[in-house]
Amino acid sequence: MTRLEDMRRAALQYSISRAPVFAGLPADDLCHISGYASLKVVARGAYLFRQKDPVIGFFIVRTGLINVHRINAQGREQIVHLLRQGDSFAERAITSDTGYPASARAVEDSEVILIPIEEFRAHMAKKPDLAWRMVASMSQHLRSLVSTLEGLRFKDIETRLIFWLLQRCPDATSSSPVDIELGTSKGSLASDLATRRETLSRAFRKLSQAGEIEVHPRAITVLKPVRLHKLFSQKTV
Repeated sequence: MTRLEDMRRAALQYSISRAPVFAGLPADDLCHISGYASLKVVARGAYLFRQKDPVIGFFIVRTGLINVHRINAQGREQIVHLLRQGDSFAERAITSDTGYPASARAVEDSEVILIPIEEFRAHMAKKPDLAWRMVASMSQHLRSLVSTLEGLRFKDIETRLIFWLLQRCPDATSSSPVDIELGTSKGSLASDLATRRETLSRAFRKLSQAGEIEVHPRAITVLKPVRLHKLFSQKTV
């Protein structure tokens, strides 16, 4: 192995070690995984995989932003996850040979680490601790999905939007402003909230005029989360 290859493998190992799914994993295991993992560069708008594509492995985001989504019954894109540096996704592929359950597309130029399925399965067979890590990671993704579905139960878009915003506030009882990066277009967010872009824009405008939020091109500022939470409570009584 050349010095350049050593450096690339060390950089890959470092990135893998920073992912929560592999946090605290012994160095020898990290070294082994970095030996069969590979780095993929994904241009903005390009797909890593589409729903039902044959499974090749799961991924860790090294840089950029990845949109994982499905197409709903109305033919609209329904965002399942927006994933950033350190996030892992498609772990379900490890236990299934039926194809990817969703599609993954780069929202911006990104780099992802591919963990090939066959090599990782063989590794898990020798290291049961890895299997438990995968279960924990899939459980985390499931909790996120349940939260998304929970928000869709509210009938009006304003309430769904408030719920979405509060989910992204570290402390809903705070009086300090919170900036929430959209990470996607308002059109995609509208699909995520099961509404039209025009309807979502009206909901943003209404909350802005009420002094609850400030709308920026790529972010939303919740001026006082505690006040927004109070409004949410009033709407859901």
